[in-house]
Amino acid sequence: MDLTVIEEHELYPTEKIGPALQGTLIYKVGGQTEFEGAYITTSERLIMSVDMNGEPYKRVFSYQDIVRVFAEQDALFLEFPEGMGKIAMIDITKGDRQEFTDFVGGKLS
Repeated sequence: MDLTVIEEHELYPTEKIGPALQGTLIYKVGGQTEFEGAYITTSERLIMSVDMNGEPYKRVFSYQDIVRVFAEQDALFLEFPEGMGKIAMIDITKGDRQEFTDFVGGKLS
């Protein structure tokens, strides 16, 4: 399943798609800690899309909600305020990690 796809009707009229990544998200929900997921950037927000039993579940974040983005070894990290913490993405199968990091980092400045 390609989780980086967004339908045109899901975007704001002035919004443009930016870089996207797909890989394995490391985040504990119940007893599960690994999810196939994607980060999709736009000119106005970041969308996280996760495969939940064959159905994409999307969560939207304002760039103001992101503390920082960084790469460390083979993982990409998005850090959120206390309470949510960091979400790691490993085993990236689609997208360019550096392009994504540069794009999001530019939105946080």
